[in-house]
Amino acid sequence: MDNTADIFGRASSANVSDALRSCGMSFGSMDGGIRPVGAGFRVSGRAFTVRCYPGATWALENALELAAVGDVLVVDGAGVSNVILMGGLMSLRMQKRGIAGVVVDGAVRDVDDIVRLGFSVFARHICPRAGTFAEIGEWQTTVVCGRIPVSPGDWVVGDVSGVAVVPSGRLESVAAAAETLLAKEAHLEDSLRRGGSLLEAGAAYKRTIAS
Repeated sequence: MDNTADIFGRASSANVSDALRSCGMSFGSMDGGIRPVGAGFRVSGRAFTVRCYPGATWALENALELAAVGDVLVVDGAGVSNVILMGGLMSLRMQKRGIAGVVVDGAVRDVDDIVRLGFSVFARHICPRAGTFAEIGEWQTTVVCGRIPVSPGDWVVGDVSGVAVVPSGRLESVAAAAETLLAKEAHLEDSLRRGGSLLEAGAAYKRTIAS
């Protein structure tokens, strides 16, 4: 598992998306509406899933205390745009607990505070309106975030290009595919930097793996 975590830690969301496709899972990436709220935000870790009634923060407040160090909170907030599920104070608590980051299919606020913290938050919307404390919601069940299903223990990789999710039962095979893609991209990039065309770089790579 340590090697798998290392590979996903080095891979971009695009690398992981391509690796998923090569393993027959073409739809393992969240839709483009889920974006980092700060420049340079990146996250990699196991999913701790949360389902919130729109604007009801209770389930997320409980989940952030239950999740393990290094987990990524993946929050199904039904994509609601006009009421938030978290902001700066919850981000600070998550950071202090060692949570790796959070992906919210809903709205967040206090973006300036989140950016100052450097805590990796991905969200569909930004809105200043506070939520409700209604005790409704659940955690550690399969949710829908970014229009794809996410289950507890799936691996989440997010960066400026978006968020990709690897099913827990396919971690090793997708990590192996991602490692192969990383090596291929490094070879192609080297060829391109030396002035070769894309066709020449591709042909050189094929000769390398054939030898």
